[in-house]
Amino acid sequence: MRSSNVEFVTELMEFSAYGGLVQAFVMQALQQYAGHVAAMDPEALDTPMVSGHAWHGCAVEVRDKMARRLNRNEASPPAASPAQER
Repeated sequence: MRSSNVEFVTELMEFSAYGGLVQAFVMQALQQYAGHVAAMDPEALDTPMVSGHAWHGCAVEVRDKMARRLNRNEASPPAASPAQER
């Protein structure tokens, strides 16, 4: 049976030949990619499978949560969730 994405990321974070250093690597990768996507125009992110606005929203959410976790002032004010905007 194939593992879920959560199980896969947990395995990446907990079982590495590089020990706990891999956790810093994964967190840095999340932070950099989220920041990159959050800086883009949402419409440029549209694909046949995913709304660019939704992908951009995910990036902003992850970027902001990472900033708060790392005590950085990069977080934007909390936005309404897509469910609240309806």
